[in-house]
Amino acid sequence: MSFVYSGPRLLLLRHGETQWNRQGRLQGRKNSPLTDLGRAQARQQGHILKQIKGVESFDAVCSPLGRAQETALIALGAVGKLPRFDPLVAEINAGDWEGKTYGEIVDTGELVKDCNMMRLFLTAPGGEGFDNLRARCVAFLSGLERPTILVSHSVTLCMIRGLIRDLPRKDIEALDRPQGAVYDVAAGQETLFTLH
Repeated sequence: MSFVYSGPRLLLLRHGETQWNRQGRLQGRKNSPLTDLGRAQARQQGHILKQIKGVESFDAVCSPLGRAQETALIALGAVGKLPRFDPLVAEINAGDWEGKTYGEIVDTGELVKDCNMMRLFLTAPGGEGFDNLRARCVAFLSGLERPTILVSHSVTLCMIRGLIRDLPRKDIEALDRPQGAVYDVAAGQETLFTLH
C-alpha cells in the first residue's frame, strides 16, 4: 500500500531517557519514569524549540504514555504549549517482550537472527508488528492539517520519519533515535537540531 505524505511540517521529539532505557528494557506500551538525564534532555528540547522561528503557531500532540507526557510538560512548557493526547502516536506494542532486556529475550530462544533493538520491537511475539504500526502512523499523518510539534517514542517516530521520506523498511529500521534532540521534517526532508 503506497503512501505519499504531502502534509504540514513536523517537529519530532522523542521522550527523554527513562529508567528502562538505561537498563536496556523494551518499554512498548509499558512505562517507566524519566531519569535525571531524561528530564535534562527534555529541557534541551525546549531550548531548541524556542530557537525555531514560528513555533508559537504550531499545534502540539503527544503520546498518552507517561514518559512522553513528562517530556512534553517540560519541553513544550518552554514555548507555552499544551499538547492534545493522541493514542495513534503511542509507542508500538512489543507484546511478550515488553519489560525484557535484550539478554532476557535471547534466553527465550525466540530471537530473530541478526536482530537489533528496532527489529525486536517490530517482530515481538504478541506485539503490534510493522504493518499495524505503519497503518496507525499513516492514519495520524493523514489527519494533520497544521504544522505540529509531536512528542512520541523511538519506534513510532522512526515509522513517521520513514513514511514522510518514503523509505523502505530496512532503512526505517536503521534510522537513528536520539533523545534530547528535535527533528524538523517536511516535504521528504529532515533536519536534526541538537544543542552542543
